[in-house]
Amino acid sequence: MERMRERIYLASLLHDIGKFYQRADTGDIQHSRYLKGKCQEEASFCPSRKGGGYSHKHVLWTAQFIDDFSAVFQHLLQEDSEVSSPNGTNLIDLAARHHLPENQLTNEEKIIKEADSLSAGMNRDSEEAFRDAEDELNPDWDVFKRKRLASILQTIDINKGSASEKTQPMYLPAGRLHLSQNLFPQKDDSSAPPDYAQLWDEFKKEFESIHSDTYVAFAETLLSLLFKYTAYIPASTANLPDVSLYDHLKTTAALAVCLYDFQQSKDNENKPPFLLIGADFSGIQPYIYQIVSKYAGKNLKGRSFYLRLLSDAVVRYLLKELHLFQANVVYNSGGGFYLLAPNTTSTKEQLQKAIRLIEQHLFEAHATALYVAIDSVPLSKDALMHRNGNDLGKVWGELFVKRDRKKMAKFADQIEANYQAFFEPILQGGEARRDTITGEEFTCQETVVKKESLLLKPVTAQQIELGQKLREADLIVVKEGEPFSFEEDFWKDKTHIAPANLGFTYYFLNEADLETKKDRLGKEADKVTVLTLNGKKGNCDFLHAMKDIHNIYGLEFYGGNEIDFRHLKTFEEMCANENFSRLGVLRMDVDNLGNIFQQGIPAHQATLSRFAALSRSFDFFFSGYLNTIWRETAPDRSFIVYSGGDDVFIVGSWDATIQLAQRIRNDFRKYTCGNPSFSLSGGIAIVQPKFPIMKGAEESEQEEQRAKSHGVTLSNGKFVEKNALSFMDMPLNWDHEYPAVEALKNELCSLLKEDEVLPKSFLSKVMQHYADSGMKTHCITRLKTYWMLTYDLSRMKERSNNDSVKTLIDACIKDVFNKDNKTLNGRSLETNYHALELWNFASRWAELEYRSNK
Repeated sequence: MERMRERIYLASLLHDIGKFYQRADTGDIQHSRYLKGKCQEEASFCPSRKGGGYSHKHVLWTAQFIDDFSAVFQHLLQEDSEVSSPNGTNLIDLAARHHLPENQLTNEEKIIKEADSLSAGMNRDSEEAFRDAEDELNPDWDVFKRKRLASILQTIDINKGSASEKTQPMYLPAGRLHLSQNLFPQKDDSSAPPDYAQLWDEFKKEFESIHSDTYVAFAETLLSLLFKYTAYIPASTANLPDVSLYDHLKTTAALAVCLYDFQQSKDNENKPPFLLIGADFSGIQPYIYQIVSKYAGKNLKGRSFYLRLLSDAVVRYLLKELHLFQANVVYNSGGGFYLLAPNTTSTKEQLQKAIRLIEQHLFEAHATALYVAIDSVPLSKDALMHRNGNDLGKVWGELFVKRDRKKMAKFADQIEANYQAFFEPILQGGEARRDTITGEEFTCQETVVKKESLLLKPVTAQQIELGQKLREADLIVVKEGEPFSFEEDFWKDKTHIAPANLGFTYYFLNEADLETKKDRLGKEADKVTVLTLNGKKGNCDFLHAMKDIHNIYGLEFYGGNEIDFRHLKTFEEMCANENFSRLGVLRMDVDNLGNIFQQGIPAHQATLSRFAALSRSFDFFFSGYLNTIWRETAPDRSFIVYSGGDDVFIVGSWDATIQLAQRIRNDFRKYTCGNPSFSLSGGIAIVQPKFPIMKGAEESEQEEQRAKSHGVTLSNGKFVEKNALSFMDMPLNWDHEYPAVEALKNELCSLLKEDEVLPKSFLSKVMQHYADSGMKTHCITRLKTYWMLTYDLSRMKERSNNDSVKTLIDACIKDVFNKDNKTLNGRSLETNYHALELWNFASRWAELEYRSNK
């Protein structure tokens, strides 16, 4: 039974690989340079069309690919050497016959056919499905090769029609994965079709380099390779091709395994066959920011990355206990994850057992500081096919509610099982019994680590070392089960950590470390995973480390792993300035994320593959591409503490954080095709360099909340919320207010720098009149402000010989008096602010910049 399960999983991963192979070919079936022998027999694999002929011919190339590498697959699955076999268990039959009518299929082939339909949200025997293959029948036979993948982000619509306001469709360039704007959505250019032949050659070369000789190691490595090469290839070229081949292959494999397990269970009648499992960590931000000493900079990154490892360890533990594959992970980033599992009694029992153990281990490791709420909801075929009033968005919303409800009763099982641990003293007390860096008290049983003059919790010491070694390491090796024995001198001197003792140890290594231990590693091929973060500065290479070592290889994104902690500047050094030094603490995240997932995809298009594509799109930007933004904007004056899921936390010089916020927002707008359903809000706390980072994080959170509470009434009466940046207690809408205020600030700075043609007293006078105005609800309540400001600025104008200064002063006076037509320094804008509020803010901003650059 296990061997058949493996066949089904691998066949599902490969069932549409022929779409990639076919697009790399130079001719149709008769003129193909790849198809040969039985793989050219349409009747064996392709369904008949009404009126004659066959459709869905890409399956022939799927069969050919498996035949090309028959020796590899025979070794993995003990397949016979024939292309097809009567019993229907041959890998080629399983992978390539999924479009045939059910009466021609074995039970196992029916599973893959159904998984393929459920992944696409489409009955593969319907007229719509046959229209989906019409491109292959076009007289211009290779028309499908010129169609590109549409970004899922341009189709999201939470504002009832806002997405349709875009007139120019945007498409993603076909290519292998890398972290640059070259993979951002672009206007379609049919005159330059994708070079599938070159892409296929690169894929095939890397495929041939997979030396894993066990099924699990091979299949999981293949999944990562498919991610690299098929994430920007459309699964379908009909209608709007907004789902990648990778997302379709991955979700089909996950669904097929669940369907097989569900069929094999004895309790599979009259209930949905799937479980959607969701989890969310709480306490992450307080845990990261709970740094009270001057060593904060050297601990923040390690602490942040530790949480990423902790989440990964929880996911790996659940996969192991539920006997699932990496393809069953729908999403894992930003302190949350979602898994697809079979809805069987044994799976649900094992899930509850695993949840209790996870909660116990987290409590033992971190007491009440961290908690993960894990829950599940049944997922029906009707919801995946949006039938009978069911849709995936509703299921997703139900899971959100259940998960959040569980967070409201966190630690309930632990309290019931161990009341004493919660309500009796376990701390030693006293300042001398606190962690020097985090301020946390030591428990009575806890070992105190002494490092120089520091007293540290063991996990804090590990996190410091983790932060220091992260940049030095090429690879992260994950060992399942017992860690390697140091008695054998197995990486004894290498940094390693086992988050919450869940049975997974993470080693931080270089490629040479693998070579020295490859014999031992090969003995535990399925228990060792070699991960490359972001793939050598954004190139997403990960098989370079293989070199005949037969383990699982993968690629993950993580924000900020390029920081060199050996030369990391202190906060004081980052913003060092002999005239003015201030630290910026930036937090940003996506607005309305819950609505995006629950309402953004229309019910009739809400497929599992689309949800996977949407989640992965966020992960690419925030966990991966954000490293590129940081590297190109302010690598010497900032560092990424955390970036993943949909949010960002960055510390740096105050002006660098503003630059980064603006670049992140602008690039995110490009990445989301200008779709008004997507926006980012952020907050920046500007503090003294030695200001406690925990308090700085709290202040930046308050600024972020100001941004998310900010609104603008437009000239058409529409009220728009969020989509703002706030600092110095002043939120500005990115579209309607920020550009005008920034332009005014820039002009003020320019005039100040130009031999000080603008007196610096101009800034102080504007700020003073604002302070005296009694501003309430964007209205001046002390009316004498109008004539006093006019008098002061007019006197200044009379003393100036510079025309630009005179024009500026006139504009200020005019703006302050102009109530009906709002302008700022001659620039029209839509805002609820009084002009004096904006002039005051621009003056404060200019003063900071002037003092920094003086």
